[in-house]
Amino acid sequence: MTDIINSTENTNAEDPNQEELEKQEITQVYPHRLVIVTGDKGGVGKSTFARGLVQTYLDNNKTFIGFDADSSNSQLLRFYGHFCHIEPLDIFRKGKIDQFFDRLKNITNPEADQYGHPPQPESLILLELPPQSRRILQKFMEEMNFLEIAQKDYGVRVTMVVVISRVIDSINQLIDLYSFCGNQADYVVVKNLFFGESDEFTRYEKSPKIQAIKDELKSEKIPFVDITMPELISHAYDYIDENSITFQQGSEQKDIPSVRARVISWLGTFKKEIRPVKMLLGLDDVEL
Repeated sequence: MTDIINSTENTNAEDPNQEELEKQEITQVYPHRLVIVTGDKGGVGKSTFARGLVQTYLDNNKTFIGFDADSSNSQLLRFYGHFCHIEPLDIFRKGKIDQFFDRLKNITNPEADQYGHPPQPESLILLELPPQSRRILQKFMEEMNFLEIAQKDYGVRVTMVVVISRVIDSINQLIDLYSFCGNQADYVVVKNLFFGESDEFTRYEKSPKIQAIKDELKSEKIPFVDITMPELISHAYDYIDENSITFQQGSEQKDIPSVRARVISWLGTFKKEIRPVKMLLGLDDVEL
């Protein structure tokens, strides 16, 4: 059975990203999805996106296991560690990323207990990477042949979620990521509107190398889709940060009505924006 990503109902005909957001086919269905959120340049908003995604999983009763590898700024653990299964992962410590590979196998393909009954496997795993980890990721993927083995042996397809700003470094890091992931992963590129409107990401839109990547993957029917992440106004973002609360808690508190209204609006827009790629984020059975 072929899954279709259909975003035509949610896109504007004048949107420059219309082509990427039109129907794309996933030609094979995988039993497990590993969503890796990255943005190798610090401060691009990858943790905000990861938190928004976790909130979306929780709001839709989606079972998942999360890994927070950003040990210097563990936002997933800080904001959501008490509400869902989030594990710390220090990929800068020797051998830890290898242990993650083994853990991934046990999560998705658990062994039977002494009575011959295997635990329920997890179909969705979320990993947030820290800044400046691309070289470690590259070494791991190349030396361990991670993407091929994960998919072939354990049925795990990887989605690389890359959060970008408008600077050239973001584009170069995305191009570099593709150089060692290639067609063995699906891609979601997130334009963080904190840095400007969608049409202001001109370095990304006009990059010949990015266009070549899109054309190559399109010919192989592998998703490479652009979406946007809305900006959350600063005083609402700061309130959530200062109180270490979830987006849900921010939307439910009544002490500061402007914060409540802003967070409700942000969450609604966030979910609308990820709707075209929900299958790539493990939300294929969810109505957003």
